[in-house]
Amino acid sequence: MDWNDVRYFVATYRAGSLTGAARMLGVSIQTVGRRIDALESAIGSTLFVRHSGGYTATPDAEALMSEAGRVEEAVAGFRARANGRAEAISGVVRLAAPETITTHLLLPALRAILSQYPELELEIITGIAPVGIARGEADLALRLVPPDHGALTVRKAGMMSHGLYAGVGPVPDLASARLVGWTDDHDLPASRWLHRLTGRSADIRFNHLEAHRAAIVAGLGIGILPCFLSSGLSRLPSTLLMEEPLWLVGHSAAEMSKRVRVVYDEIAVIIAANAGRLTGRGENPGASYVNDVP
Repeated sequence: MDWNDVRYFVATYRAGSLTGAARMLGVSIQTVGRRIDALESAIGSTLFVRHSGGYTATPDAEALMSEAGRVEEAVAGFRARANGRAEAISGVVRLAAPETITTHLLLPALRAILSQYPELELEIITGIAPVGIARGEADLALRLVPPDHGALTVRKAGMMSHGLYAGVGPVPDLASARLVGWTDDHDLPASRWLHRLTGRSADIRFNHLEAHRAAIVAGLGIGILPCFLSSGLSRLPSTLLMEEPLWLVGHSAAEMSKRVRVVYDEIAVIIAANAGRLTGRGENPGASYVNDVP
């Protein structure tokens, strides 16, 4: 097996298509396709179900991705340590990221890099409003919408899936249950998904995602949440695909300092390591399914 083929597999897994993988790697679609075919032949397993909408990972692909993520993490850690030996990493790195991702995924995983680089300082900006890298408001940003201009380094770090959730208790009646959602001044995909699923707007509205979850946990209504926040809740199955890409954005490679590059790579590794939680594939044993949504 050619280990370089694994790199093409990882890109296809994350992008969900040959086109997206080719764009990420800077190669042709045909090259990615040949590499995936070669890897499947080498390991004797089908990694993707091909269809008009893209490439869907099989269970064998999920298992391989778990191993590939650990290898990627080890390589990134080695590279960071090697960079640290060549040049001291110190100073402030400003990162903009969604608050719930910061709280639940990033902060629990940042101890290692802060221990490795004791002179590194992090300033983390959370919130819904986008922060401009080109305007100097942050060095890095983890965003749900990619920038459309500027000399920036943009990487699709992963995917974040959502579901329709209810608190523990009797199965709610979708037609009459109170709905938990965003205030009207937040035009977010979750609001549009909720309306498509129910034909109604939210009855209880918040401008903070943790408040959404607290209201659903308290049994005040049902609502849409990222899958990594679903522990202890019941998920109502739906045929509506609710997912968003996570984009890691920084200055152009030529302008990115060593300390910023170290944090950039570390954030990418953390997101990759949490792919299962972000997509709801196995990291939330507390979430359970209830009767199908009509």
